[in-house]
This record gives sequence, C-alpha cells and structure tokens, in this order.
Amino acid sequence: MKKTLCLLSSLIFAGLCGCGPQGKAIARIGKTKITSKMVEERIMDAPPAYQSYLTTSAGRKQFLDLLVRERIVVEAAKKAGVNKRDEYKKAVADYKKEQARKFKEYQESLLMELYVRELHDKELNATDKDVESYYAEHKDEFTRPLEVTAKHILVPTRQEAEKVLERVKSGEDFSKIAKEVSTDPISAGRGGEIGPFRRGDLVPEFEKAVFPLKVGEVSGIVETQFGFHVIKKINQKALPPRSFEEARSEIKKFIEKNKFDAWLEKAKTEFNVKVDYGMLSKLPVQAMPQAPAAGQPGDEQQPVKK
Repeated sequence: MKKTLCLLSSLIFAGLCGCGPQGKAIARIGKTKITSKMVEERIMDAPPAYQSYLTTSAGRKQFLDLLVRERIVVEAAKKAGVNKRDEYKKAVADYKKEQARKFKEYQESLLMELYVRELHDKELNATDKDVESYYAEHKDEFTRPLEVTAKHILVPTRQEAEKVLERVKSGEDFSKIAKEVSTDPISAGRGGEIGPFRRGDLVPEFEKAVFPLKVGEVSGIVETQFGFHVIKKINQKALPPRSFEEARSEIKKFIEKNKFDAWLEKAKTEFNVKVDYGMLSKLPVQAMPQAPAAGQPGDEQQPVKK
C-alpha cells in the first residue's frame, strides 16, 4: 500500500502543473480549485496496474486526498516565496530549455520518419525484379559464400598509412601496431581484428581489397570514407550455399540501403553540403560520444561497416 501511495502521489504531483480548472470544483485549497475534470485526467494517466484500484470508491477517495495534499504543499511553497527564489527560477528555465530542445528533436524526428517512409515507397523500394537480378548477377556470393576474419589499422592520412605499412613490412607485429596507432576505437584494443564478415557487410573499397588476399597476406593502403587502412586477412571459411528464397530479405535490404546512399549523395550536392571534420578535434572530450565497450550493443558498428 505504501508503494501505491508513493506512486499515486508522484503521478498527481507531476500532473498538477498545466491542468486548467475544467469541470465542476471537487475541492478547494484557498483560491485554487481541483475540478472533477482534473481528477479524471489524472486517473486516466495512471498506469494500467492501478486503474482497477482507482475504479473503487476507496481508491478514488485516496487519490483525491493525495491530490489535495500535494496542492496544499504547492500553495504553501508559493506563500513562502519559493517560486521567487533564484534556484527555483533557474531550474524552471533549464527545464523549459530542455523541453524545447526535446520538442524540436521530436518535430525533426517525425519529419524524417514521414519523409523516409514516403521516399521508400516512391524511390527506394526494391522490387522483386531488382532482387532477382541482384541474385543472378552475384550468384557466386550466394552459392559459394565465404566468411572472412581480418585485422586492420585505420589512420586519418595516407602519410600515416605509409608509415604503418613500412612498419608491417619490416616485420613488426600487426596487432601491436594496431593497438598503438589505429583510430578504430572498436577493433584497436583487439589488435585490429574485425569479423567474421561476408560480402556485402563492409564498405565496397574494404571488401575489394580483403577478399582477394590470401590468409596471412597484407594489403596495400586502402582508402575508404573512414580514412586509410592497412589490412591483413587472418582467416577464411567456406559457408553453406544460400538459395534465392533464403537470401531474398537480405538482398532487398541491401539494395534499398544502396538506393538510399545514392539518394543521400545526390541530396548533398543539391543542398550544397560542406563538412569540416577537422573541427571535431576541437570539441571538448566530454562532448564526444563514447565508443561502446566490446560485447555491448553497437559493438558491430565498426568504421568499415556499411
């Protein structure tokens, strides 16, 4: 019962602000009214687990008593001038600012959701013919699929990549170099290891370089959208063949993602997009998103993933 009281109290207190005096007054605290409409709205906002309790006369009486008690505290706080204190005003201003930010985020998120849905239906949708054609054109990838594990060292410039390649060719341990200089926060701690992965999992430039390698062989310098890589293939395994029906859903998603990527590149030109990635290094460390720990959600999103 104590838990019920606490929850009901918090629900009421959270709902007091912004509820206009609608309906017939059911209680008065000085000049402030608690209306039947206000009580009805608060009851509707209660969690489903408490709804049945609030249909009883005892539950509704307890609920109203709690609402009155909270209202008394609010009125007493106003009389004491708490609402005029700097601490209170600052907290309210900060809350309003945060709510405004969240509201803007919601508006933009809704815009994106509605537009992408429309865009998918008009331009991005992969037809059955698209999927069938892709399977036919890449049949070897499905009838003789390979699974590869590799290590890579990612650096921001070609000059740094050249130095990395020199160190690897001179016989230095690949994993040791990756831990020292790779800017991939996910794989660096594992000595640069990524995978296992199949064709279509990684960005095309990376795949084009890694799949032809022999196990143990090191690539040249490979440039992708993420920077410059030096790659070493460490394992390759043949997988069971996949029929068209087994691969259909994956192919459809892959085609639609590629269509969206192409649309995005076109939109960048249309909207004259310019990005200064150099500014990232000037951001305070605490403002930068932290890399997920190994094994946590997001671990698979490495800088070579599509």
